[in-house]
Amino acid sequence: MLHSRPAPLFPLLIALVALAGCGGEDPVEPEPERPPDLTGSYTLESLSAIVTGGQTLTPPDVAGSFSVQQMSVTGAEASGTTMISITLPDGLGGTTMLEDQGTYVNRVDGTWEQAGVLLQGLGTYTLQSGILTVDVTEPALNVSTTVWRRN
Repeated sequence: MLHSRPAPLFPLLIALVALAGCGGEDPVEPEPERPPDLTGSYTLESLSAIVTGGQTLTPPDVAGSFSVQQMSVTGAEASGTTMISITLPDGLGGTTMLEDQGTYVNRVDGTWEQAGVLLQGLGTYTLQSGILTVDVTEPALNVSTTVWRRN
């Protein structure tokens, strides 16, 4: 009596037919990258700006707070409101307080925009381990680097 055995290629043929029936599904698109949520209160760690003569000042020579509230995220861009308060030496033995409020935009690519009554600027930002660094590169009068620690 002869026994027929399926050819070794038979299971492979079944697998190929099954896979052919699985086609036509749309590939899953990855979620677009979103900028970090900067919402929170921050304490000034250091400030370097025209108002400091280009020197980097740290507490107790300078003090400040920064509040950020994210309001919306659209694609790779987030925006919201800011409040800032900085006390720094006035060069005459006293201090000057700068206070401002406005809006900001932060993007996935690290770019930063702020628009306040006193402080406007374009530049870059980084947020690492609760430390927010904002480098304003224009306009020339507002060029600064501020380092903030999230409370």
